[in-house]
Amino acid sequence: MDMQDCLDMCAETLEMRGYMVALEAATYILVSGVKLAFHADSSSGMLTEVIMCTYELIEKCAKEIEKQDKQMRDQAFALIIKEAKKSVFDGWTDWRYDLLKCGICLCDEKSAKKLEKVLDTLLEVSREDYYPEYTKKEDLIVRYLLHRHLYSKKNMQKELYQNISINELRIIAIKDAMEDENYDEAEKLCLEKANEEETWHYHCSDPEDWNNMLYDIYKTANNKEKQIAQAKKLLLMGNEKFWDVLKQIYNECGVWNENYENLLDELKDSKRTVCYRSILISENEKKRLLDEVMENPCDLFYYGKYLVKEYPEQVYELCYKEISENCARAKDRREYKKITKKIDQLIKWKGNDTAKLLIGELKQTYSRKTALLDELEKVEKKL
Repeated sequence: MDMQDCLDMCAETLEMRGYMVALEAATYILVSGVKLAFHADSSSGMLTEVIMCTYELIEKCAKEIEKQDKQMRDQAFALIIKEAKKSVFDGWTDWRYDLLKCGICLCDEKSAKKLEKVLDTLLEVSREDYYPEYTKKEDLIVRYLLHRHLYSKKNMQKELYQNISINELRIIAIKDAMEDENYDEAEKLCLEKANEEETWHYHCSDPEDWNNMLYDIYKTANNKEKQIAQAKKLLLMGNEKFWDVLKQIYNECGVWNENYENLLDELKDSKRTVCYRSILISENEKKRLLDEVMENPCDLFYYGKYLVKEYPEQVYELCYKEISENCARAKDRREYKKITKKIDQLIKWKGNDTAKLLIGELKQTYSRKTALLDELEKVEKKL
């Protein structure tokens, strides 16, 4: 948190045009963060978040310094190279190369030779690493970005396609093709990877997931037929936001009502339970939701709140069965507390008669489990 506060101060310094001061401080924070990553407990994710924010700030500093005189550009470039060569980055290959990427915008042909010399040294040292291929991949990405900066994307297309197997470079090629309105090429490059990977690789929140990018290509190209097909694929892979996307497209085409039921059936058959139930709630499909929960009562006490008003008896019956089965498996007070918490919820849903019957039966069945009896008596007082 202190490091984040320091980054905020750096950002303010950058706003006040203290470009080099902000860059020096940001790189210092970065190196400090990488040192911490060796031994600190960063399981909360806060340290990684700080480090990612530091890279963003360093990149902003470099972009501003790129517009300044050559002396400042050279000074900033030398600082970035000096920090990236530090041994603290040994073992953090991606972080080292991410820092080098920040310095590319500051390069002219002369300083580019210095950067390539550093890359040569790092590549030579990496031969002794356990996975030298990883460093080689990062090296190819930085070299390509450097050459692209110096000689333009058009002149470097051959180099880009020579290394198209590297995901980061393939994404650049896809974006280039889209900028040039060459949607067939963008689709081809994207499909090659999307078809290669299994659906469990899908990262719905990642805009650079191949399947998400494929949808963006079809949308940008205004290809409605492929847009619908890809949106449906993503929905059936569990990305619920594409329900609204499909609804909008189908409404624009005037065919939403004809497709509504079939789409729900397909989503049910896809076994993406959370996605399907979330859609049922948003569409107020209470009967379908009840059938789904009765068929598969997982998370009953979450979905019950949407059903208990219209279908109280069915919900009470499901609760009775669920709690009885849970109690048969429970072995200690911690688990007994979970059971009585569910009975408490049943009471809040006005299922007092079911709760009373259930408590009586559990007391009788498990009369020797004193801890369970104790917890049941506590909840019984709420009746």
